[in-house]
Amino acid sequence: MWKNKKGAALLQVLLITAVLAGMATMLLRASLSRTTAARKTRRTVSAQLLVNSCMAEVNTIWSVKSPEVFARDLKQCIMYCNSNDLTSSCSSANSVKTHECKVTINDNEYTVTAEFTEDYPTEDDGKKCKLVYTISSEGDTL
Repeated sequence: MWKNKKGAALLQVLLITAVLAGMATMLLRASLSRTTAARKTRRTVSAQLLVNSCMAEVNTIWSVKSPEVFARDLKQCIMYCNSNDLTSSCSSANSVKTHECKVTINDNEYTVTAEFTEDYPTEDDGKKCKLVYTISSEGDTL
């Protein structure tokens, strides 16, 4: 009879331990998911801020061009031409397809690269340019 009381007490302790461990697991899982969601939101907002900053810089470069030069560069899917020649085409040696922006957030410097990728043909046999932004950093990651 004495052994039965010990067994019952041990079973109650094990049962309460299992219930408490389950509750702790659920609380940790809920806390971790909230932290993960907050971190993902922070990364997304920071990345969008960096891309918007570089996009503004690229738009400034394009806004100072004359309409003819802008049309020529966009037709060739280039950022700008290093020569002062305003002819209808820019040689591949002088054409620049990428632009790097240096952006600092919270004392961390990030490099955002705006780059024209492969030309995509359209139905009217023209070119459609795709501009891709990539973010890199030397130290802290987003």
